[in-house]
Amino acid sequence: MKTDWLPYFLVGFLIIVWGSAFGLTSIALEGFSPIETSFGRTALAAIVVAAVAIISGQGLPNTLWEWRWLSLLGVMGLAAPVTVLTWAQVSTPSSVASIFISSVPLFILLATRVILREPVSRRKWTGFAIGFTGLVWLAGPAAISQVGAEGQAIAQLACILAAMGYASGGILIKVMPSIPTFRATAGTMISGAVFLLPFGYSAFETALGTPMVPLIALIALGILPSGIGQNIRYIVIKRRGPVFMSVVGFLIPVWAGFVGFVILDEPLTLHTVSAYSIILVGLLISRDSAKKVKA
Repeated sequence: MKTDWLPYFLVGFLIIVWGSAFGLTSIALEGFSPIETSFGRTALAAIVVAAVAIISGQGLPNTLWEWRWLSLLGVMGLAAPVTVLTWAQVSTPSSVASIFISSVPLFILLATRVILREPVSRRKWTGFAIGFTGLVWLAGPAAISQVGAEGQAIAQLACILAAMGYASGGILIKVMPSIPTFRATAGTMISGAVFLLPFGYSAFETALGTPMVPLIALIALGILPSGIGQNIRYIVIKRRGPVFMSVVGFLIPVWAGFVGFVILDEPLTLHTVSAYSIILVGLLISRDSAKKVKA
């Protein structure tokens, strides 16, 4: 059987693009509130993707059933988790938030088995559990000790809800009827932006007086992780399913560590190397056999 390499290349691109999102969000928050950041990036993505959909000839959603599906995806699988996570990052260290967000692949495995009724092998469960352990170990003892800490409960619960929202988005893309990629992403982003508009419209006024660096970070968030990234996510899930797509969550920290070592001259410690090794071993164990394309 000929291997379809396109999803692998797209996942690699997503790892790079989404790996930059945490840093860009932190920079954007220096000039915008959490809700303004969420609305701003979603609205910018909606404008860009809608233009692409129209130029490509796919156009915008034009039936009620399309808007129903895409509104559900835009709110539950995009706008809500992005907003909740951005709010949580104000009071929760990124290392702690990453522990909760790294549970997305496990939520997707559970939903795949319970909701989609698709079989999930013990190999897949074992590999993902090992990968999750590696991510927790990468966060470090200091971050682990803050899990459940006093005064952090609400923010950490928000991170869990965000993880569940991202997982639900992957499942929705898998089960909803086929819609052309650009049209689907445009409808999703427009729905998310409309949902956030009553809460984040002040971003327009804030942008006029904010420093250039946070503004550029917000624009980059809208075009790359939210705009291009969501298009690619849709393609990968439709071709290979949400479980295959979820490996991105495991590999983003590995990419971030590589960039830090090569570009930022950050030290590569035994602790980080061991964590990366655990993550990669988990992914190798979880790999599908040549006969199984779907997880």
